[in-house]
Amino acid sequence: MYFVFIPAVYRTLRSVYLFFVVLLPVLCCLPGADAFADDRSDYLAALVQSAREKRLDGERTWKILLHYEKAGSGVESLVDDTKFFLAPDGKKNPRTELEATIAGFFQQETGDVEHPQCRFIARYAWLKEQLSIDEARLLRVECAKWKEALASMKPKSAVLVFPAAHGNGPSSMFGHTLLRIDSDKRNELLSHAVSYAAYTEQSGGLAYAFRGIFGYFKGYFSILPYYEKVTEYNNIDHRDIWEYDLNFSEHEVLRMVMHMWELKDIYSDYYFFDENCSYDLLYLLEAARPSLELTDEFRNGLKSWVIPTDTVRVIKESGIVTKINYRPSQATRILFLASQTESAYQDVAADVVKQKTSPQAVLKANIAPEKKKQILDLAAELIQYRFSRKELGKEDYQKQFLAALNARSTLGVSTADAVPVPTTPPEQGHLPGKFSVGAGYRTDSYFMEIIWRPAYHDLMDPDDGYVEGAQINFFDLRGRYYFKEEQARLHSLRLIDIFSLATRDKFFRPVSWKVNTGLEQEVLSDGEEHLIGRLNVGGGVAYSSRFLGASYLMLDADLIAGGALADNFSFGVGPSAGILKNVNDFWKISLSARSLFYSLGENRRSIKATLGQNFKITTNNSITLSLSREKTSGHYQSDVLLGWNFYY
Repeated sequence: MYFVFIPAVYRTLRSVYLFFVVLLPVLCCLPGADAFADDRSDYLAALVQSAREKRLDGERTWKILLHYEKAGSGVESLVDDTKFFLAPDGKKNPRTELEATIAGFFQQETGDVEHPQCRFIARYAWLKEQLSIDEARLLRVECAKWKEALASMKPKSAVLVFPAAHGNGPSSMFGHTLLRIDSDKRNELLSHAVSYAAYTEQSGGLAYAFRGIFGYFKGYFSILPYYEKVTEYNNIDHRDIWEYDLNFSEHEVLRMVMHMWELKDIYSDYYFFDENCSYDLLYLLEAARPSLELTDEFRNGLKSWVIPTDTVRVIKESGIVTKINYRPSQATRILFLASQTESAYQDVAADVVKQKTSPQAVLKANIAPEKKKQILDLAAELIQYRFSRKELGKEDYQKQFLAALNARSTLGVSTADAVPVPTTPPEQGHLPGKFSVGAGYRTDSYFMEIIWRPAYHDLMDPDDGYVEGAQINFFDLRGRYYFKEEQARLHSLRLIDIFSLATRDKFFRPVSWKVNTGLEQEVLSDGEEHLIGRLNVGGGVAYSSRFLGASYLMLDADLIAGGALADNFSFGVGPSAGILKNVNDFWKISLSARSLFYSLGENRRSIKATLGQNFKITTNNSITLSLSREKTSGHYQSDVLLGWNFYY
C-alpha cells in the first residue's frame, strides 16, 4: 500500500505544480473575462494530456531541438541562455519545458516580444504535427519577422563548409565549420552562411587559450551572406575552403532553418575542445533529419573533445555528402601561379603591382606569350590580394585591376583557376589523438616510453590533410620507465605546445613563432634530472627551398622554475634553428638545435641538437626515430628513441 501511495502523491503534487507554475499564468493572459471557461483552456489541457500519453518529452526530436544531453541520472541542455527556455527548470526538465511550450502557444501577443509560435517555430511545427494541433483553436499570430527572413533566404539545399586550418593564426589552427543555405539562385556566393563562434575581442595569448578551454566565452549563431565568409576566410585569412554538398530535401532544409531561427541571439558557453563551432553545428543537421546520430558519435564514444575535421569525417561517414568542392584561397592561387612562373617574371609581376611598369608594357615586351599570361595572371591576383588586405583603396584597386584584366584579355584563357586539388581532403588525414609506445637509451640506462596526446598535430606527424609546418598540441603526456633504476617517472606534460612555421617568399612575409608550457624533466647543475615547470616562447623567420625544405631561425626566451634551482627559477634567451623536410610521401626528417644562456635566477647554459625522423606506414600509423645530444651546466646527455605511433 505504501509503494502505491507514494507515486500517487507525487503525481498529484506534480500536476498541481504544473498547473500553477506553467498553465495558470498562460490562462490568465487569455482574452476574455471567462478565461477558465474558454474553450482554449480545455483544448490546452487536452494537448498537454496527449503529450504526456505520447511521452513526447522523451522523443529524440525534442531532445535535439532543446540540445539535451545526459547529465548524471538526468539530462541537461547545452544551451545556457535562459531566453531559450519557457519553463523555470526547462534546462534540465524536458517535460516541463515541453508543456510550457505548448502553453506558450496560447499566450496573447505582448509588445515587441516575439510570440512563442514564432520565436520557437521549429518546436511549434513539430508539436503541431505530433499533436495534430488545430490552429483555428489558437490565437492567430502573423510571425512577420520569420516570414520576412524565410522569404529572404528561400532555402532549397544545404552545404557543409570547412575553411581549412590556418597555421599562423592561433584561433584558426583547428579549422572551422559552417553551413551554407542555398536558394534557387545560381551563384552560391549570394547564399547565406550559418556559423557558430565564440564572441571574443581576443585572438590569441595564454589568457585567450585559458578562457576558451574552460568555457569563459559565449558562443552565438550568426547568419551572414556567404560571400562575406568567403572574403574573410579565402582572401584575408589565407584559408582554403572545402564545400560538402548534403543530400537534404527541401523540407529537411526548412526544418534546419527553423531551428536556426530559434537559436538567434541565444548563447551557449563556448569550449574549444567540445562545445565548439563544429559540435553545436551538428544539432542543426540533426534537426533537419533526426534519424542522424552525429552528436552521439562524440558523446557515446571514447573522445570527450571535438575537432572540426572530426565532425567533417563523421558527417561524411553518415552518407549525407553527395559532392565535394575545393575553393583555393587567394594566397594558394598566388603561390601556385608563382610556382609556375620563373623568378625573373615574378619580379615583373611585382613591378606591375607596384606600378613600376604597366600591363601594356608587359604586352609590348619581348617575352613569349605564355610568359606574359603568367605575369599578368599573377599581377591580377596580387592586386586583388592587396585590396582584400586594405593595402589599396577602392579607386586605385579598380584602376589597376581593370588595366591588368584588359591587358590579360588579349592573351586568351586565364591560368589562375588551374590550382590542383589536394590529393588528401582534410577529413582524410590522420586522426587527431595519438598514442605512442617506444623504447630507447638515455646516457646509461635503457627505458620504455608511453605518449598520450588527445589533440591535434605535431610537426613530425604526416602532413596529409593538415597545414604543413603547423603544430598545435594540447596535454601531451609522456611517461618513461628506466630499467637501471627500476623507476617510472613523468618525462613531460605539455599543456600547450604550438609551433607556427610560416615560410616567407617574395609576396608574403609572415613571422614564425612558437609557445609551449608545462612540466618536464631537465638536467640541472647537479647532473641529475628534475621535474621543472617551463614556459618557452620564440619568434623568427622561415624560408622554403626544394633542397632543405623549410628552414627557420628564431630567438627563444625560456623560463624554468623548480625547487632544485637556485632562487627557484632561471630565465634565459638564445637562438634556435632547424630544418623540416618531407623527403617523400612516407618519410619526414627534422634537424634542430638551440643554445640558451640563462642569466636571471640560476646562471646556466644549455645546448641541444636533435635529429628526428617519421616513417608513415598507414594513414593512422607511423614509426618515429629520434636522436638528441645536449650539454647542460657542463653535463652531457644523449637520448635515442624508437617508437610506434597510433592515431585515433
